[in-house]
Amino acid sequence: MKSKKEIEITLKENKGADFVLPMTWDVMFEQMFISKEAMPLLEHIIAVFGNIDINDVKGKVRLLPNELKQTLAKDTRSKSDIIADYFKDEKNTDKYIVEMNSSKKMPWRNAFYAYKVAGGGIAMKDGKYVNAYDTILIDFNSFYDYKHKFIRTITMRDEDGIIFDDSTIIYEVNMTKASDLSYNYANKREEQIATISRIFMAESSLELDKESNELMSKKDTEKLVSRAKELSSDDKYIRLFENGEEDNYKEIVRNTELAEAREEAREQGLEQGLEQGLEQGREQGSKNKALDIAKNLKLAGISIDIIAKSSGLSIKEIENLS
Repeated sequence: MKSKKEIEITLKENKGADFVLPMTWDVMFEQMFISKEAMPLLEHIIAVFGNIDINDVKGKVRLLPNELKQTLAKDTRSKSDIIADYFKDEKNTDKYIVEMNSSKKMPWRNAFYAYKVAGGGIAMKDGKYVNAYDTILIDFNSFYDYKHKFIRTITMRDEDGIIFDDSTIIYEVNMTKASDLSYNYANKREEQIATISRIFMAESSLELDKESNELMSKKDTEKLVSRAKELSSDDKYIRLFENGEEDNYKEIVRNTELAEAREEAREQGLEQGLEQGLEQGREQGSKNKALDIAKNLKLAGISIDIIAKSSGLSIKEIENLS
């Protein structure tokens, strides 16, 4: 297996010295957007697709952690790349789902997932069913070709083409059109979506900087580019990208969850449950069992101090787990 330095040299030789991992790669996409540096970009995506002034979006977006995403979809196996709440006002909230897809089978999955999320907002009020929020799914891809269209908009319609439900919308974006110089964009909105697509496809810090500056402030662009450079120099991601091991990215994600997912109250609850489980393992006279559980907890991102306190294992024993 190549060393980190050998891989970095190979990437720089093939891609250039300012190479950054593209956000079209699932791992990079998710790791960028769970960081605060990418929030301005997410706000612009919502503003563009929602036809909203960016000033009405800033500070009104909240990214949902994995636990809430799975609960919302009513399926622990379902996991969208991004789900965010956009708080339009005190009473109204929209849910935006943003997907970076690398499979030709995704159109059906998009519809399935969008309506599962939308279904979570349906409730009975005054004897009638009402939808608590609108759901907008945005799918960026490089595979579909809708008769050479750049963007396809999908809603539920009847046999006469009349919209039956406009509270759930799916946008499918063919990113290859963003780099097609001969393609004529219909309006400024399409041009902005093309810029977003090129930001995702950027494989150099110079390119990422150029495209991001077209959409965001210089300050926000600098933070985004800095985060991309940081991730692109990380040994874990370099190896995954070079070796094409995208299927292993979930393990990496588990170790770098948002800080919100480790709130003190939640940690205290986990600690209590972990103590019970690990104590049971000790009562069974199996230190190996305690080690196995501790290993899984370490992979899940639980602090070593909490694991040590709950398991009775030494900090050194836990640090040596791999």
